Amino acid sequence: MSRLRTLLDRARPHAGNAPLWAAALGVLPLPIWFVLSALTAPTPAWRAEYRPREASGPGAATVVFERQLSRFWDRNDRQVPGGADVRAFSARWLACLSVDAAREVPFMLVASGAASFALDGAEVSRLPPNKARRSSGATLRLEPGVHALAVELDVIGWPSIALQASFDGAPPAPLASGEIVPGVRLSPPRSGATPCPSP
Repeated sequence: MSRLRTLLDRARPHAGNAPLWAAALGVLPLPIWFVLSALTAPTPAWRAEYRPREASGPGAATVVFERQLSRFWDRNDRQVPGGADVRAFSARWLACLSVDAAREVPFMLVASGAASFALDGAEVSRLPPNKARRSSGATLRLEPGVHALAVELDVIGWPSIALQASFDGAPPAPLASGEIVPGVRLSPPRSGATPCPSP
C-alpha cells in the first residue's frame, strides 16, 4: 500500500490539482499493460530437450518451451536448462507449422556445432561438426496442413542455433511462436506418437 501511495504522490505534480483518483489513472495502466501483454503473448511453440553430453536414457533430458529458435550462447553463459555445461550438451527442438495453402518456403539452418533440420521426419539440412557458424538452406514446397519441424544440435565450442524461413518474400527470419503471416502459424507439439496431427 505504501508503494502505491508513493507512485500516486509522484504522479500528482503532473496532474496539477487533480484528485487522487485522477493521478491513479496515470499509474495503474502500467502494471495492467504488463498483465495484458503476458495474457496475449503467443504460447511458446518450440519444445526444447536439453541433454548433458554424457547423459543417456529417456529421463536424462530437461524439457522447456521456447518462443523462438534463435539461440546464440557466448562466454557470459555457463549453463543451459537442466544445468548442463554450455559447451557440453546436445539439444532437440520440435514445433508444428500449420499452413492454409500450398507455399514455396525457403528454410535456412544456421549453427555452430553439428546440426540438422528435418521436416515431417525427412532430413532437409545437415551441418557437420564445426566450431565456426555456418548455414545450409533449401526451398521446400509445403502442402496445406500441419508439418512437423525438428532441429537437433550437438555442441562443439560456443554453440549457436537458428531455424529461419520466409513466407512472404522477405529475407528469412527466425521462426517464432504464433501467427507468422496470415495463414501460417507455429504451435507447440503434442505428446504421443503423433506430435503434429492434422486437424
